[in-house]
Amino acid sequence: MSYLKYFKSGQKVLLAPPPGDGLISRTESLTTYLQELGKGYFDLLLPYGGQEEESYPFATDMPFTLTSEAFGLGLKLSGRFAGHRNKDAIRVQIGDDLQVFQRRGSPRVNLQAGLRYTKGRGTLRTFRDQWEKNIRILHGGGDLSKLGVFPRRAINLGSGGVRFEMKGPVEVADLCLVLIDYGQAPPICSLAEVAWTKQTESPERISTGMRFVSLLDTDLKRLETLIRDQQRSAVVEEEAEI
Repeated sequence: MSYLKYFKSGQKVLLAPPPGDGLISRTESLTTYLQELGKGYFDLLLPYGGQEEESYPFATDMPFTLTSEAFGLGLKLSGRFAGHRNKDAIRVQIGDDLQVFQRRGSPRVNLQAGLRYTKGRGTLRTFRDQWEKNIRILHGGGDLSKLGVFPRRAINLGSGGVRFEMKGPVEVADLCLVLIDYGQAPPICSLAEVAWTKQTESPERISTGMRFVSLLDTDLKRLETLIRDQQRSAVVEEEAEI
């Protein structure tokens, strides 16, 4: 099948490896950009930078789900890791199973929540390892009182990412370890990437939209429940004002 109708050079493609198992069963996806489309393969650029030892731990024939969009439609197909082109680019053998579907927006809510984050660049593997370490601590049944009180911030939250203001400088593809405390222990912990930035009225504050790269499956379900509850509460408040 020819994919030239749907895929162009520079197009964003999300690359989702298989989920983990046990405690680290996760939803995970990497941002890549299409460099070249050949017969049966995509060459994809990863924007995270860093030294070779900080690259994602790909393995030969590792399966992936690739998703993208074109003409307002969602695109989905399978692939397998074929090798590194250089430290920032990989080749993925693609399947002949393209699915085209109607995209649906993910609901989002505004709320006040406890928030902590650590930002870095070019440290994908280090941040990913630290995320796994945090998950084991947060879900290990130990005493979490040492975490203390999280600073409360205004955030915009969806199941796929979070937006909040942070001190600059901030660049697209910067990585962040984000912890969100919304009153139910343990805090939700995610590895996230900066998807976009926008200057605020303050020269020191940047409105930053982040996409979750690694998120525990159970935390994803907690987020979805939180968002539904917040939406229901907003509807009840609106009806009470009528």
